[in-house]
Amino acid sequence: MFFRKSERQYLIADRLSDVMALIQVLALDQNTHRSEEGLNAELQGPPSSAPTWRELAKEHPEFFRVRKEGKNVVSLLARHVLPEVNGGRPQLSTDFTGRLLQSAIDLHDRQSRRGDRWTYLVPIWVALIALSGVLLKACIDDENSNKKPSPTASLVPNSK
Repeated sequence: MFFRKSERQYLIADRLSDVMALIQVLALDQNTHRSEEGLNAELQGPPSSAPTWRELAKEHPEFFRVRKEGKNVVSLLARHVLPEVNGGRPQLSTDFTGRLLQSAIDLHDRQSRRGDRWTYLVPIWVALIALSGVLLKACIDDENSNKKPSPTASLVPNSK
């Protein structure tokens, strides 16, 4: 299949669970922006589908914002754009967080279906190729059976 890299990010092993874990932490944690060390501590280690949480977030700009510099560089896009209240951004509601998680699941399912959409054609192609081979062999056999004997064959003396 000829997919752009962004069209198959969710098909990487364990990617959906990593994205969902990062969404939950960044949506519900007290801190809006997190460092790699803070995410490793909160999520008990690095992600399974990327080298770092920062790399994972960079590969999913539909949910995450990653600053180029600084210590706390990863944030949830939906939370980052909220207005500040008392010097910080409020946590997202569990309902809104649930919708973000469902969006990640929907994106995963859509990419998975897109990757599988041509698989039902494989048996048809195999049958067509086999049929072509049978027809080609039949044509060759028919041509060989319709050939007239060569004149040199009748000139060869009988050795009886």
